[in-house]
Amino acid sequence: MDQVLQYEIPVLHPIAVHFPIALLVGAAIVAAVWLVRGTGFWRNSLAIISVMGALGAAFAYFTGEAMEEASEGNPIVEEIGEFHETLGLITLIVTLVATIGVGVVAWTGSRRGMQTDPMVVRLIVFALVAAAAVLVLITGHAGGVMVWGVAR
Repeated sequence: MDQVLQYEIPVLHPIAVHFPIALLVGAAIVAAVWLVRGTGFWRNSLAIISVMGALGAAFAYFTGEAMEEASEGNPIVEEIGEFHETLGLITLIVTLVATIGVGVVAWTGSRRGMQTDPMVVRLIVFALVAAAAVLVLITGHAGGVMVWGVAR
């Protein structure tokens, strides 16, 4: 155990990125169930997981700058880093829009005591949440290439 305590993790980005990936993919799954079932339980579950995913996405995005600075001079980071950062920003924006949409639907549905939500609302929210999930996977893949990629 002493060996582990002799080291530190200088940047948080590699740790932070796993949360939005897991949470936003999970949100897409919950959104798909809500799309089919339409009940308040799944709507509220989606709201909770979406907020956590958005917070995770923001944390990952804002810790990326320190990771970029720590990786300066690495050829693959120089080549893909800007693309990864742009994808991260787009992912964060789409995630925030989806989360706001989920929050508005959840708040409105709860206030009105709605047991089920209209299909058109569920479809729109599902599309936004699914887009965020796809974007986080693409962004994560670009980050993974920077860390683990080798030239063909």
